[in-house]
Amino acid sequence: MNNEQWKRPKFLPDPLKGAGQKVKGLRVLFAIALAAAIIFVGIYWLRHRPQQIPTPFVTQGRLQIYALDVGQGDSALIITPEGKSVLIDAGPPQAADEVAAALRKRDVRSLDLAVATHPHADHIGGMRQVIENFGVKNFLDSGKDYPSMEYKRMQLAIEEKGIKFIPAKKGMKFDLDSGVGLEVLNPQGNDQWITEVRRGGSVENANSVVLRLGYGNFSMLFTGDAETETEDLMMKSGVPLRAQVLKVGHHGSRYATSVRFLEAVAPEAAVISCGADNRYGHPARQTLDRLLKAGVKVYRTDLNGDIAIVTDGNTFEIHPARQSIQVALAGFDRRFGHQRVFTMALAISRRPLLAR
Repeated sequence: MNNEQWKRPKFLPDPLKGAGQKVKGLRVLFAIALAAAIIFVGIYWLRHRPQQIPTPFVTQGRLQIYALDVGQGDSALIITPEGKSVLIDAGPPQAADEVAAALRKRDVRSLDLAVATHPHADHIGGMRQVIENFGVKNFLDSGKDYPSMEYKRMQLAIEEKGIKFIPAKKGMKFDLDSGVGLEVLNPQGNDQWITEVRRGGSVENANSVVLRLGYGNFSMLFTGDAETETEDLMMKSGVPLRAQVLKVGHHGSRYATSVRFLEAVAPEAAVISCGADNRYGHPARQTLDRLLKAGVKVYRTDLNGDIAIVTDGNTFEIHPARQSIQVALAGFDRRFGHQRVFTMALAISRRPLLAR
């Protein structure tokens, strides 16, 4: 045999490489088994723990925010300590009756302000029924025209009812009562629209009305379907973004809620409005990963149903209609060659627990 280094023929398998792949496979199987065990234990505990009579959460004298479960859409109701009310979006057309029922359930007879963050049907589909059945004093709109019959019918209903129509503009403020206020952070106004969006993106989404709700030391950000273009513009313009609660943009799309934006907002909790098993895959795994890594507690209407947030201006409580178990796993992503965080979630149909 000569002194040249012996090389393994290509047709012979590399035992070390095969062993490495087996180890990776075992890690994945272990992670799945661990997740299953955690979910099983969680379900067993929820079903067999001592039953307690739930105490209804206190709303009197507090600011109330309800993220309504409207399926694949968006709708949020705000009720101030003195009873003034604001509706931000009204879900898709098929949720119109549910939105109206949610308002009546909370004794809302009229709205001091209704907001259409942008003209897509999953946000304004139920708005015409709200306008026709509830007194609406003021209507805030992005002002971005849109050639759809749903949007035209909503505009016609506003005109017929004689409702004051207000095109949104950055810096605009609405003082409600008891120190509760809303500030417009987007759009810029005066026809200064965001026109450059990602491929496949939407100019209407990019020009969503973004609102910051403030009450004492509490604040919440409502982002419509805004994505990174809007987030970047708001960060650049220096508008106040810090908030304890974030209504996640565009139903949890992977093109929204960037790492930089999360750092700017620094939320403790986030609410995602989306439909169960929706065809868009919302919320995206990448978005859930970013929220998880930022230490943000996530609530989802597809898992939790209606989500109530109440605050006295100092502390806040979150009361989901249903509880869910969310399990975080560290999994190996072969596409990127490193570990990523994966999440699994399971809804449990039980009375709500207080969450902070």
